Amino acid sequence: MIGAQYIADALQHNTTLIILDLENNEIGAIGAQHMADALQHNMTLTTLNVSGNQIEDEGAKLIDDALKHNT
Repeated sequence: MIGAQYIADALQHNTTLIILDLENNEIGAIGAQHMADALQHNMTLTTLNVSGNQIEDEGAKLIDDALKHNT
């Protein structure tokens, strides 16, 4: 989860990254929440892969909601 928080912090301020593949990194629901918070502010990311991370339904919904605001 700590790693996901660091990535989320970086994403919040990143203006060049367009693809992020985090497949199978054990992010979990709490990590997904950090990612979702960051994705509300990141406007450059176009592709995000978080499959295999046990983010559960709650984490998926948080990321989904964040991406709805990130257009």
